Amino acid sequence: MHPSPVVPEQDTWLVTHSAGLLRPGEVVRGALCVRLDPLAPDTPPERYRRPKPGAADAARFAGRGRLLLPVAAVMYVVSAPARLLERGAHHTWRGVRRLFRGPVWDGGWESAAGWFVSTTRAGAGDVAGHHNEQLALVFTDQRLLLLSRPGQPEREAAQLLGEVPAGGYAGRRTPPPARHPRRADIAFPDGSWLALEPDDRRQGPLLKELLPPAQGA
Repeated sequence: MHPSPVVPEQDTWLVTHSAGLLRPGEVVRGALCVRLDPLAPDTPPERYRRPKPGAADAARFAGRGRLLLPVAAVMYVVSAPARLLERGAHHTWRGVRRLFRGPVWDGGWESAAGWFVSTTRAGAGDVAGHHNEQLALVFTDQRLLLLSRPGQPEREAAQLLGEVPAGGYAGRRTPPPARHPRRADIAFPDGSWLALEPDDRRQGPLLKELLPPAQGA
C-alpha cells in the first residue's frame, strides 16, 4: 500500500493528468504547480530552444498564414520603435530587481538548468513563442515530470514537456535568501541550479520537501 501523494487541493487534477504517463509500478510522491523565478532568463537563444509538443502537427497548418505575411511585415515595421522602448524598459527593470534579488540560476544554456529553462519557456504546443514561465511538477519514485498547465484542466489534457530521472536533481545545498521564503532552488549533478516558486506562496515548504536533499547535506 503506497502513501497518498502530497498534492495541494487546487492541484489535485495533476494526479489524474499524470496517470497515463506513469510506467508500470511507478508511484507519484507529490505534485504542484510552479513557475520560474521572475528573473529567470528570458527567451532562450534560438539554437537552445526546445521543440514544442505537437509542433509537427501545427506545422501542417502554417502555410495558411503565408497569405498574411505582407500585412504582418508592415505591422512589424510600424511597431518596431514601441518594441525597442518596451524591451529597454524591461531590461532596465530586471537589472534593478536583480541587484536586490541576487542570482536565480547558474550554469548557462548548455547545462541541465539551461535545459530546464528552455523546456519551460517552450511550453505547450498551443502556446505561441518561447516565453512560458508556468509549469506543473509531478514527483514520482522514478522521475520528475514537467507538465504543461492547461487553462481548463477539466477539459484539456496536460502535455509532457520533459522529464528528469531520479538522482538527476535535488534541492540546492545553499538555501535561498531568507527574504524569499516561497522560493526553492533545484540543483543538478553538473553543478547548475535554478530558482523556482510555487503558485501559492503557502506551498513553498512543500516544494522544498518534495525536492530530494542535496548530496552531502
